[in-house]
Amino acid sequence: MTTSTRPDDFERARQETVRYHEELYATTSVGQAGTWLANPHSLLSDAVQGVRRDRAVTAYDLGAGVGRHTLPLLSRLPAGSTVYAVDLLQSALDEVQAAAPDSTAVTLRTVQADLADFEFESSADLVIAFSAIEHLPGPGQVRALLERIRAATTPGGVVTMGIVADRFEVRGDGTPRSALLESGLSASTAQTMLTGVFGDFVVDYVRCSPTAVEEERDGESYTLTATLVTFLAHRPSSATDT
Repeated sequence: MTTSTRPDDFERARQETVRYHEELYATTSVGQAGTWLANPHSLLSDAVQGVRRDRAVTAYDLGAGVGRHTLPLLSRLPAGSTVYAVDLLQSALDEVQAAAPDSTAVTLRTVQADLADFEFESSADLVIAFSAIEHLPGPGQVRALLERIRAATTPGGVVTMGIVADRFEVRGDGTPRSALLESGLSASTAQTMLTGVFGDFVVDYVRCSPTAVEEERDGESYTLTATLVTFLAHRPSSATDT
C-alpha cells in the first residue's frame, strides 16, 4: 500500500526533511561514530567492485548529502573518473566540496537539484541513491526517476539504492504519532517498481530489513520505524550476460 500525499502535506513533509538534514549536517560529520553518517552502506563496496576498471567511469550519487558515499568514491574509482554529487541542499554540497581531498585522480562535480526533475548530464556507469528516492512527491515521480536512472545506465553499469519505506512514528509510550511523509512509499510498492523498471537488468541483491531511528521534532522525541529496501543490479554488457 502507498500513502497518497496532498500538496500541502508534501510541502510540510519537505520542510521537515530540509530542517532535519540541515540540523544534522550542522552537528554531524561524515565518519562520526554513533551516527548513520559513520560509514557508507556496505552495498557501496559491492557496487564499486562491479564497475569496470579498464577506463575512467562516470558515477552519480543521488541525494549525496554531505558525502557519505560520494567521498569514498573519490578514492575507489579508476583514475580520470568523474563523480556527480546531487542534492537538494547547496549547503550540504558545499560541505562535500570542502571535504574532498585537494589531490585526487577523480573529478568531483556538485549539482544542486530536486530529484523530482533531475536530468542526467551524461550516461552513468554507476548510480547510487540511498535515502533519497522516498523524498519525492509521490509514486509517479519515483517511477519517473527510476526510468531516468535506467535510461542513463550504460551497458555493464551498476545501480544500487536504499529506499526507506513503510515509515511510521512511535512516541516513547508506544502510541503512534502522525508522520510527515513525502511519497509515503510502502516496501512492496518500492520492490515492485524496482523489479519492474529494471526488468532487463541482472538483479544481484534485493532485501527488505526493518529499521528504527530515534529522532526529535517540535520538542518531542519519537522512534521512526521503517523498512529499508536495498537493491543492487547491473545492466548486461551483452545479450549473453543474463
